[in-house]
Amino acid sequence: MERHGPVLAWFGHPVTVVAVLVLPVNDHLLKALWPGPVTGKLSDVAGLLVAPPLLALVLSPVLARLAAPAATVATGIGFTLVKTTEGGAELASRAWTLIAGPSRVLADPTDLVALPVLGVAWLVWRGCRSDQAVRRARALVVVPFALVGVTATSAVPPPPAALSVSADDESITVFIRSGPSSAAVSRDGGRTWSMRPDPVPVPATPSFLPSPATRACLPDDPGHCYRVSPPRLGVDESRDGGTSWRTVWGVSEGREDALRRSNDHSYLPWQGSTAVAVQRVPEGHVVVAANGTDGIAVRDPRGGWRRLGFSADGLYSDAAAPLDALNVDLRVEQRIGLFTGLLAFMAGMTAARRREPQDSGLAATAYALAALGFLSVQPSESLISPLFFLFGCACGLTATALMAAAAIKARVPAWTWITLSAIAVCMPAIIWTIFSGWLSGTPDDYSTARLLAWFAGCSGVGTSVLIGWTAARSAEERRVS
Repeated sequence: MERHGPVLAWFGHPVTVVAVLVLPVNDHLLKALWPGPVTGKLSDVAGLLVAPPLLALVLSPVLARLAAPAATVATGIGFTLVKTTEGGAELASRAWTLIAGPSRVLADPTDLVALPVLGVAWLVWRGCRSDQAVRRARALVVVPFALVGVTATSAVPPPPAALSVSADDESITVFIRSGPSSAAVSRDGGRTWSMRPDPVPVPATPSFLPSPATRACLPDDPGHCYRVSPPRLGVDESRDGGTSWRTVWGVSEGREDALRRSNDHSYLPWQGSTAVAVQRVPEGHVVVAANGTDGIAVRDPRGGWRRLGFSADGLYSDAAAPLDALNVDLRVEQRIGLFTGLLAFMAGMTAARRREPQDSGLAATAYALAALGFLSVQPSESLISPLFFLFGCACGLTATALMAAAAIKARVPAWTWITLSAIAVCMPAIIWTIFSGWLSGTPDDYSTARLLAWFAGCSGVGTSVLIGWTAARSAEERRVS
């Protein structure tokens, strides 16, 4: 019997095929239409039917006959850790985010009621140990969909966004879209905010979303006004009726760009400051700016400004995204760093064997595979993006192996190997450090970080070429002498 036949037949069983189809349909359609415990548990059931054969396929070259029981036990242990510990859920979220885009896995011990489904998966396996050609063919078709399905966790729900704001003598109301409530209300001049339904009727608060007002003036001083200019994140003030303006609150262009990247959702694009309202209070006046997904900005009567972010209970300063630790997707930059290190290694080895051009076919193939791998690993919203990522990684590893084989045949000295390998490892670390520094505000501007990364990458590749050239010249001098 073919070694992988039973595992492939496990994939081709009607139970597994149905579970594969249920995963994406439930996670991306049914959960949005009927959110609740039924659709939540349905994903767990389907995942427990698909994960064991998928893991068994990976383990079968190593464990052979033990692949199926090992995969089943590992699935049960992993599922338990993810659902009962915050660390397991966080690790799973990061793994799926890296593979399949922004995802969130929640720790929920009640999901353990689905564990008995592993018994069903085991029974399916026991019935699939005959190597039938029709099942193998069906399995080969469903394997890619299984990989995508098991990593296609529920899409991250849209974040709340403050789109408009209004004020009267008693309250300030911020109107919200896609959040836990349709509005946040403050009755103490913007000091505290509640997103719970207000038990006191507010006649001045419309039930629909009002048009955002980008300019507001003090009721008793029409010449003293504030304005916003979307998509810029900031507030301007005028004391001469709008003849001249000065910015009284905002963030730097670099931090605004970082916030924009952090809030870059295809379903809710960056909007910056969209509306402003002014309320007169005994101590002076309060200004509130609606800042989309960033929350709101509040000016107190003494002239101080605060950024407030969304939480489950209201709007708080602590909930605002920290400007020195933003959650920006840096997968592109990380993968550029990896392949820059690979390029430095390959360029150095090419220079080291320039006097011995034999096996140039290996080197040319390595460069072609590296280029193909770099294009394949770039993140996308496609459902088969995880497959492209794995393919790109395989191309990169193969390119490294081919270049190493060519260098071995050219008898590149050991010190060159060590030096070039060290540069290949340091290059991704340096580039990642640069972009991590940008997230914390040093440098503040992304274009500066990108320029530094380019300089570091070119320097690394140039240094590798110089080292390889020196090694080749030393080898030639030894032959001559």
